[in-house]
Amino acid sequence: MIEQGSRECEAPAPHSLPLVLMAIFLPVIAMIYALNIPSFFGWIFYTEQYLILFISFCCVFIFTSGLNKSHLFINGRFDRWLRILCGLLAAVSGIYSTINYESILFSIGFVTTDKVLLSSVGIFLLLEALRRVSGYVLVMLCCAFVVGPMLLAWISDGDWVRPIAFDRLLTIVYFGQGGIHGIPAQVAATVVAVFVVFGQCLILTGGGESIQILARRMIGGSGGADKLAIAASAMFGSLSGSASANVATTGVMTIPLMISQGIAPYRAAAIEAVASTGGLILPPIMAATGFLIAEYLMISYAEVASAALVPALLFYGSVFVYCHFSNRTVVASEIPSESSSNDSVVKVLVPFILPIVALIVFLFVFYQSASVSALAAASVALMVGVWNGKARSLKIWAKALLHATPQITEIAVICGAAGIIMGVLSLSGIGANLSRIILTMADGSLPILIAISALSCIVLGMGVPVTATYVILIGLVAPALIEFGVSQLSAHLFVFYFGTLSFLTPPVCLSVFVAANLARSGITETAVEAMKIAAPAYLLPIIFIYQPALIGEGGWLQSTIVIGIVAVGLALLSYGMVSSSPSALLKSTSGAYAKRLMFLGSGALCLLMAIQV
Repeated sequence: MIEQGSRECEAPAPHSLPLVLMAIFLPVIAMIYALNIPSFFGWIFYTEQYLILFISFCCVFIFTSGLNKSHLFINGRFDRWLRILCGLLAAVSGIYSTINYESILFSIGFVTTDKVLLSSVGIFLLLEALRRVSGYVLVMLCCAFVVGPMLLAWISDGDWVRPIAFDRLLTIVYFGQGGIHGIPAQVAATVVAVFVVFGQCLILTGGGESIQILARRMIGGSGGADKLAIAASAMFGSLSGSASANVATTGVMTIPLMISQGIAPYRAAAIEAVASTGGLILPPIMAATGFLIAEYLMISYAEVASAALVPALLFYGSVFVYCHFSNRTVVASEIPSESSSNDSVVKVLVPFILPIVALIVFLFVFYQSASVSALAAASVALMVGVWNGKARSLKIWAKALLHATPQITEIAVICGAAGIIMGVLSLSGIGANLSRIILTMADGSLPILIAISALSCIVLGMGVPVTATYVILIGLVAPALIEFGVSQLSAHLFVFYFGTLSFLTPPVCLSVFVAANLARSGITETAVEAMKIAAPAYLLPIIFIYQPALIGEGGWLQSTIVIGIVAVGLALLSYGMVSSSPSALLKSTSGAYAKRLMFLGSGALCLLMAIQV
């Protein structure tokens, strides 16, 4: 569910009995805690106790399963012994810290050797697990945030950064309530884990096949493989939450199909990259970040999903418009079609549609929590699996849990690492100082503030998982926007959207790299085409900063008018961006240029009108 970079690889399937039991134990305990079952039995303990134990055993699973995306220059035997040692340390330190957490918490102000040792070991193991699941970028960023405050405090003599002893910093970041085991880890170890299980149940009971068939049904006979790629990537990406994984999964089918229909390889790769990245902002999963937004703002997830839905649909609508007018020569009949039998259509589509409908009903009709809604939808998916023959034994539950565990552990470790950065920002005061610097640079101008904030989100989000990007930036960028008068939901969605767009923005455009590799096209021309296709996406966050009615903050009449005007404006802009190739653009006549400028100008005018409504 979280963006992992261009090198997607999954943890090896658990093969030993202890590993299998751990793989089943982690999602089960997450579901038990997410549903608040311990309180029914009168079991009272600190949330941090659960999180320390959960994240420690996530690290144990990562070490013992052999997952390693960033290899060190060491031989396999040494790496095996290193993994065993790290796994034992993670288990022992996690259990000890969990059992003794209450006494540690009550004396956290007193820095002692045992606390510093436990904190140092815990942070080291977390960073080593992080290196294995996401590479070096986020690890180096965490190390920079841990060491940076000391250097800045020394350079500025305490004027820029609040001085804090290194041992105290480590202790509070690890055992405190706003560090590693803070809100991001809590969301990952509860709601996100349940949604990952739901996604696996959906896929294993036929939902993956349904996505492809439903995508073909949605485009009908009016489109080609480009629209199939958009629809399939949107639906798959809304569940997977990983842009590069989405590209690698759906692109294997859609990119060759687009090329076979006459679409240039660079354009086929760009379409897939943009459509896959858009899945991160499309409910219900939203790369797990929607749950974090709801937790930070203390609102329901249904409210966040409702606000994010319209901009996401407008984004995909503009991509559809671009592809419709730029690829009008494709042959729709070449798209593989499913059987026309009504029975087969129902049997294929129900595994995807029914669980999603159940999720929506529980969220928006019965007003249940995200965890309860996801578990109910997973149960519906399993019942559908019994109906269609894909889940007629209890083995499907075990299989869903085994497949979900690698994703859950990666998300938990990434969120825990993001908690390191959050804790340092809070303890050192860096976040508040940087927000003041951003406001000073803006000098009272909202456009300048938006430009600085958007650039910060894109730069800091390059090569970093989208959830970690959001957690980092809400402490740096969002406070400046909110202090300027921007609504909290608009500010948080702004940070999330531009952090997501870093995966399309050169030079570190991970989605483009994966798609270009599949299409065997040039990186530069693919990136340029992707930027053209996604141009409206860069405008949407700016629009709802000025006009919150776009995300439902306003009366229904105003929201309807604003959405309609924005939709027209984005469609005109997308049409104005259309050209068959860069070389064709250079050969365009003055009349063609005038036509393009007319559509671009009309689109821009519509967007300005929407802001003023």
